Amino acid sequence: MENQLIETFVRLLIEKKMREAQLSGGRTSAWGSEEHITDLESRWYDMCSWRDRQPKGSEARANYSRIANRLKRELASAKKTAQQKTLQEKDD
Repeated sequence: MENQLIETFVRLLIEKKMREAQLSGGRTSAWGSEEHITDLESRWYDMCSWRDRQPKGSEARANYSRIANRLKRELASAKKTAQQKTLQEKDD
């Protein structure tokens, strides 16, 4: 019984830590929070701006594009999490 309680506690602790997002400036926030989404949007716009300054077909542009696409996927995931949280709160 005690081992099961410890396992549950550790699992919940790890899940909570995994759901945190690193924001600009070394800050952290809950995954999918308004602050997290705003930070991702800002980073995505900045990365697209840097990408667009590079010549088409260049390695630098390809690198910026990969990063922008990664940020876009993270943004979609954060928005999906926020939407699910909103729906859960409405159900409660």
